[in-house]
Amino acid sequence: MHLRVALRVPGGDSVTLDTQDERWVQPWGEPDEVISGDLWALPGLVDGHAHLAQDTMNFRPGDLEGAERRTAKALRAGVGLILDKGWRDLTVVHLIDKIPASQRPEIEAAGVVLAVDGGFWEGFARNVPPGSVGNAAAVAAAEGAGWVKVIGDWPRKGIGPVANFDEDELEKVVSAARAHGSRVAVHTMAREVPSMAVRAGVDSIEHGLFLSDDDLVLHGALGGSWVPTVVQMEATITQLGERSSGGRLLLEGLDNVRARLGTAVEAGVHVLTGTDLAIGTHQVAKEAIRLWELGMAAEQVIESVSRSGFRATARPADFEVGDPANAVLFSEDPVSNPRVLADPSLVVRMGRIVS
Repeated sequence: MHLRVALRVPGGDSVTLDTQDERWVQPWGEPDEVISGDLWALPGLVDGHAHLAQDTMNFRPGDLEGAERRTAKALRAGVGLILDKGWRDLTVVHLIDKIPASQRPEIEAAGVVLAVDGGFWEGFARNVPPGSVGNAAAVAAAEGAGWVKVIGDWPRKGIGPVANFDEDELEKVVSAARAHGSRVAVHTMAREVPSMAVRAGVDSIEHGLFLSDDDLVLHGALGGSWVPTVVQMEATITQLGERSSGGRLLLEGLDNVRARLGTAVEAGVHVLTGTDLAIGTHQVAKEAIRLWELGMAAEQVIESVSRSGFRATARPADFEVGDPANAVLFSEDPVSNPRVLADPSLVVRMGRIVS
């Protein structure tokens, strides 16, 4: 279908583009359909910490048919990029192969997550024997679709979160993943592990409740991402109870997150929205709105839920001739009203209107 789309870019100019061969081109000929009006456009929303294999953290093997439904629902909600941070199996890798790119968001995925014995939910992760972390990361990179996911720390009874890997081991993970063209994401809620992970050169810090200013400066200089998953952290606090040791730790961590969101953006870190099963990927706008409610500037929030994720993964983030013809359109400027992110007017994926 030949579309002509008139759009306004938050923080940018108005532009009219046509579609041809799934890409944006200069207006040409007589279009099949014209999309006009005072509509504001982003290249797509981004879920930077998804788990499409199931709809809750139920620890079962992945459900491929359910993953297909969740992916379709996300696309209709305007999600254009999903970074799936792994499961106990390769369900999402198979999903990427099964569904044509034109019928789903862009997806990158880790395969089976890596941990150590006693360092994650029993039976879920692939436990790495001592001295073999580099080989394990190489296997994970070969199996995955662009990512290796490492459980950097995990609570032990009566102790709290404990590091699963030391800094040298994290460096070996990064090196092995890089050799296979993959990025590394590290789950961390402990105090010392974020600094270790940043120094090791990991690409994305998941949760990262205790990142420091120095960590963020280095992480930004390296082009790193941070996915704080605030809605999930708040849900976990509710589950644990605010007065429990874990609840108190997470509350302190969230205070640190709130204080450093702006610092992270200024340092060049790609701060990304992520659902982490607290909400569905189709609801990622709720995470963006929560970041805004915590005090993150609206302009930064819009970057976090959209363009920053595209840039972090070396994808086009603007509406340029020759780029893939993708857009999520809103009736209001989302910078003026971030709540409109939850209610897109229209979604275009590779030159077709998503119904």
